[in-house]
Amino acid sequence: MTANDLPDGYRPLPGEDPITLEVGGEVFTLSMRDDGGCDYHWESGPNQGYGFGGGPVRTVGDPDARYLKSMDEHRESIRSFLSDINPETGYLD
Repeated sequence: MTANDLPDGYRPLPGEDPITLEVGGEVFTLSMRDDGGCDYHWESGPNQGYGFGGGPVRTVGDPDARYLKSMDEHRESIRSFLSDINPETGYLD
């Protein structure tokens, strides 16, 4: 599935098929983990298998409640990651 098929406010659920996103000319695959966290694999990056992830976001007052990011928030996470990449190495500094 590609992000183009989803509205900006859509919040992917754990267990859904991976979603392909293009951000800043770079391609990432977003996978939602069962615990509500997510992994971003940098498909077009210079270093095979490189990417980043994040744990589940919990809500205050309810340890079982999870906050799932919207597609816009996933794109912002990717933009932030890319802004910290060293252009010479393709890795985070």
